[in-house]
Amino acid sequence: MKNVLICEHCGNENSFYQLNCTKCKSFLRARIVNIDFWDTLWKLFYSPIKTAENIIQAENKNFVVTVALLAAVKFTLLTLILMNANRSDLNSSFSFIEGFVFGGVPLLVLVPIFTIVITLINKKNGINGRVKDGLAVYFYSFSPMVLSLLILTPIQFALFGGYWFTFNPSPFLMKPRAATVMYILEALMFIWSALLFITSTYAQTKNRIYSIFFGLIGFLVTTFLIAYLSISISLFLSK
Repeated sequence: MKNVLICEHCGNENSFYQLNCTKCKSFLRARIVNIDFWDTLWKLFYSPIKTAENIIQAENKNFVVTVALLAAVKFTLLTLILMNANRSDLNSSFSFIEGFVFGGVPLLVLVPIFTIVITLINKKNGINGRVKDGLAVYFYSFSPMVLSLLILTPIQFALFGGYWFTFNPSPFLMKPRAATVMYILEALMFIWSALLFITSTYAQTKNRIYSIFFGLIGFLVTTFLIAYLSISISLFLSK
């Protein structure tokens, strides 16, 4: 399995992120200095593989920390909803801080762990990648969740107020149609992020089956571990 840049001048094989040939120092591709945040978000919609390659080849990984923190806030809110929806004590609700501890923090830990693991697996299969590139593309894969935070969350708050997060009462009892539409949109953002995990892996490996398997496994393990943790903790703490 290979993903390399071939130097047109000397024919040397170079890692896919290289700007200059390691042998003759000729330019291998156009230079990408910075990541344009909004342009990247838009291009992830219609050209995810090329956009992931641009993120990998960018010299400065702009806004990666911002995207990671915004994604952590979104997972904090999702965790808060799961915890409150599954609590056994209906007279109390979990706080934003608890949602962050059991949702936001695990995301910020699990994504780097997955990135390190997949980078090592890639290396064993002949692909020389960098952890910082993997971190950048995988955190950017949560861009749909960031868009959900910036667009859907204010709408949800306007429709349901704090009850959207506390489930006391359930939004489905208050406005069932609106709640159903909101959850369908959230599910679509979730699926989009899963697809971006796959395309981000493909941008590094150029192997479809490998990318579908490891990209999907990485996304599902990360998200379902957070969901399992939040539900388990909520049931334990509310006893």
